[in-house]
Amino acid sequence: MKKASAYSHTQNTILQAASCVVMLAAAGSSVAGEGWKLRQSPVGSFGGDIAALPEPSGPFGSALITYLESYKILDANGNAKVPDAMSIPLPTGTPTRGALADGVYTVNVPAGTTNYKQTQAQLNLAGGYWTDAIYNAGRLQFAANLPLVKIKRTLSLTQPLGTVSPTTAASPPLTALPAALQGAVAAVTAAVNAKVQAGVAAALVTPTLQNTEASGIGDMELTVNWVRRQEQLKVLAGVTLFAPTGSYDVARGPNPGSGNFYTLRPGVTLTFYPGKNDSATDPGLTFQGRVSYGLNTTNKDTNYRSGNFLHAEVGAVKVIGKWAFGANVLTIRQTTDDTGKGAAADGNRYTNNSFGPFLTYKIPGQDNTGLNLHYTNNFGGSNATASRAVQLKLIKTW
Repeated sequence: MKKASAYSHTQNTILQAASCVVMLAAAGSSVAGEGWKLRQSPVGSFGGDIAALPEPSGPFGSALITYLESYKILDANGNAKVPDAMSIPLPTGTPTRGALADGVYTVNVPAGTTNYKQTQAQLNLAGGYWTDAIYNAGRLQFAANLPLVKIKRTLSLTQPLGTVSPTTAASPPLTALPAALQGAVAAVTAAVNAKVQAGVAAALVTPTLQNTEASGIGDMELTVNWVRRQEQLKVLAGVTLFAPTGSYDVARGPNPGSGNFYTLRPGVTLTFYPGKNDSATDPGLTFQGRVSYGLNTTNKDTNYRSGNFLHAEVGAVKVIGKWAFGANVLTIRQTTDDTGKGAAADGNRYTNNSFGPFLTYKIPGQDNTGLNLHYTNNFGGSNATASRAVQLKLIKTW
């Protein structure tokens, strides 16, 4: 029983030490936000349209094309996530017939390397309706947003072979052992290294399906807003429901959908026009800020619940004739721990930030129609992916 227990302990040590490899590959498993993401885009949404005055009643629509590239997975300290270094005790008792006790020697495996890239092409089709009726000095806006997503991930992991060493100063050096014992230790070392390498290889193939692509519809957003404009200030208060309409496979790494759960996100947006406030074509300088809070339910396919999160974004735009230019910055911070099967003890909280400029052009001869080009880049994230994105948005009201 003692020998079997020693072997079992060593096997568990190998599996636990290699858990970083598995977590890197299995994006649908217990990682922040079900795969280093939350149901909140790490790309800013503000553009030149924040300067529009006022919104006409009736239907409106927009089409948004986004190309996003994720190039790095970040750990809890904001560093690139790599397979951990390992120190694995050797079960040498049986191979050496008791001449060496289990754990007298260890295999020291250096930290590995990760090459990660995920590209995502997305078309968002959004539309809705502005009411003409007044409700408590404001109007209502109803909107729906459906994304069409094509996503591709490539991931490779490398874990160097480990070398054997004594665990204590009292242990004899390997070279001082008889040849037969050296051979036994070398054989066990090779077996341990083989298991580590097998774990790396297994993490990149079925069932995790990392090096693959997927396409389909994403998760739909349904929004109701109340909007009131008074002098130089506009107030928007509303709530968005994210529904799990997206294509999602728990055994697949990249997915168009976030998972089989709902997210409710109430929020408030304030727009301030410090200059002119009576022109729909040249309001001058405009500032906008938004704060929202996302509440997640449990993913029914994984029994995992991503923590709730705070989202804040600010932007400024200057209108000059038919052109507008500006920039925005946002932050997303998970405020409660992930819970459920496999949740990390430290809560595995997601944080991410982004900044980017935008340029907007009002199309001549087309009332209330404009194009917005936006570039953004993430910074200062943890338990997240670092991404950069380019967006082109067409906005049209009727």
